[in-house]
Amino acid sequence: MNRAVISLGTNTTRLLVVHDLVGGGVEQLEHGQTGTRLGEGLRGAGELQPSAMERTLDAVAGFVERARFHGARLSTIATSAVRRAENADRFGERMRALTGVALQVLPGNVEAAASFRGATFGRPHDGLRVAVVDVGGGSTECAVGCDGVLEDARSVEIGSVRLSERHPSIAGGAPGPAAHAAARAARKDAADSVAPLGAFRGVAQVYCVAGTALTIGAVAQGTDVERVSGTPLTRSAIEMTLGRLLDLGLAERRALRGMLPQRADILAGGALVVSEVLGALGAETAVLEANDLLLGFLLMDREACGTG
Repeated sequence: MNRAVISLGTNTTRLLVVHDLVGGGVEQLEHGQTGTRLGEGLRGAGELQPSAMERTLDAVAGFVERARFHGARLSTIATSAVRRAENADRFGERMRALTGVALQVLPGNVEAAASFRGATFGRPHDGLRVAVVDVGGGSTECAVGCDGVLEDARSVEIGSVRLSERHPSIAGGAPGPAAHAAARAARKDAADSVAPLGAFRGVAQVYCVAGTALTIGAVAQGTDVERVSGTPLTRSAIEMTLGRLLDLGLAERRALRGMLPQRADILAGGALVVSEVLGALGAETAVLEANDLLLGFLLMDREACGTG
């Protein structure tokens, strides 16, 4: 069976299509992403903006066609922005009319659990307790477990978009001293928000998934995002990259090797969150991992359907 999931994040709309293999494995057939900034201006609550919804629905329409090309059974999921939106139900109705399936809005702990499942899929059982961190646009998830078995999962209400909207001077419009001053206030904000993740302090290994961390790694290494999975991301490298970003205007950020243009304004905020999460966990190094929420959701969905 071919199966697909479209995920609506605060910053990015994504697609993953897989083919289920005999024995429980999966083959990735296609993945794609488009920066749609669904959570633009949402902050803590409020309504999804008409322009943000239209951008997202346009991207979803294209992804639906790709899923149909593969003959895939489609699921659609949403995370932080839709969880907070007062017009989530109305937007969900539009999604269902477009895709033919109900939009599943994942609670934060379920999002964290799915990211853990995706990141640890296929890894050898070595008895080490690991953490999987997903810094998104609107929230940050962390899950811990051993040998692929989840122990605990938490979600906190901070992400790259939310932090950047709270502290706009870090977004590239005021490079140099003003940006560095704003970053000091933003760091305290991020540290306070992720403090609950300190309950997971002392894990043997941390994996960082999703676009924020992978893009930081790509910029730090001066390479493409598609090439950084499996490589280390140190806290010192994050801080050096953050310093570079704060000294650059938005156009200069977009020109950096490894930068995804739709992340140029929010990557400094994302770097602050990733750095403070590692600090809360007592970790100086994480491993970047491309398998994340989308794969984890499809694996969990397969099990729920009794087909894997």
